[in-house]
Amino acid sequence: MGMRKDWDMNAMSHQIWSIRYQAISHYNDGWTSFGAKQDLYRLKWQLEEALASCGTFAGEDEWIKEQEQEKIVKILKS
Repeated sequence: MGMRKDWDMNAMSHQIWSIRYQAISHYNDGWTSFGAKQDLYRLKWQLEEALASCGTFAGEDEWIKEQEQEKIVKILKS
């Protein structure tokens, strides 16, 4: 049985980057930028809670390690 994926990763990523832009924009005052950063923290905590409630799956540790290694390579290339 297949999973019904009713979310759009691209749209969610775009929203997160939009919030980030508002948090770092020099056109915003501190009040506005801090409000955006608070939203990022709220998302972070919600994601941490969601991940903590999930089980651990076969191949998960390897996948996470691969993702971390790709992130390191991107950092080293820049």
